[in-house]
Amino acid sequence: MAEELGRITKPEAEQFKAGRRLFLVPLLFEPPSPPEELKGIIQRYWEEARRQINGLEARIGSVNCVYHEMIASADESGLKNLQPLNTHSYHLARSMVERGARFMAIEDGELLSEYMDWGRCLSAGLFSHKVLTSVLNSYQEAQNRRNQSMAARLEESLASDEIGLLIISENHHIQFPADIEVFYVAPPALDEFKRWLRRQESEQPGPQPGQKPPASGKSKESRTDSQEKNNKETAAEKNPRPVRKSRKKGAG
Repeated sequence: MAEELGRITKPEAEQFKAGRRLFLVPLLFEPPSPPEELKGIIQRYWEEARRQINGLEARIGSVNCVYHEMIASADESGLKNLQPLNTHSYHLARSMVERGARFMAIEDGELLSEYMDWGRCLSAGLFSHKVLTSVLNSYQEAQNRRNQSMAARLEESLASDEIGLLIISENHHIQFPADIEVFYVAPPALDEFKRWLRRQESEQPGPQPGQKPPASGKSKESRTDSQEKNNKETAAEKNPRPVRKSRKKGAG
């Protein structure tokens, strides 16, 4: 059973002070004009994430490189591009850089643009099943190439015995290099955020009696699939994907 961050003993912490390590932080977005309850949850999430990262650094070592999904530029240029995308993760990344970390580009700009464009096509609401299938296949293929590219950039940029911090959507499909030990940052507010989303879904009104079914090509299943495929642009994913070789950490 995975141990909580605060329960790592000194001998166990020492064994992680060699080799390449990665602190993985699930990316949460704050929607425009969020309800006060949701706004408070997201604020707590990022505060808890920062505390857990500080705890990991105290036990394992300082972060050397910072990576952020959807950012294809490095250094100050990358931070400037990140700021309008997500204020919370920007402040976290900025604080790491001010303490000596390097901000690195993990995305390939062309692949990211292609992936985003296919996502926009899916969200448009396509009527033709043939077209929908073609677009979905292209979207998934671009996503696979994007994941491979991010893994390769991580492999190239994170040096031996360095620690990286990766902020990325929770249900990513990146296959990390085998020699990188991954530490999953899991603030308690992450579960609170998911419960809030489930509660909102359960409160959505169902179809009214006599309501006509959706038109062909715009079924509920298709729209849901499109929405989930574009959740990197809207909010954090709701179905966590276990991280290979990770050690799940609780609040420190």
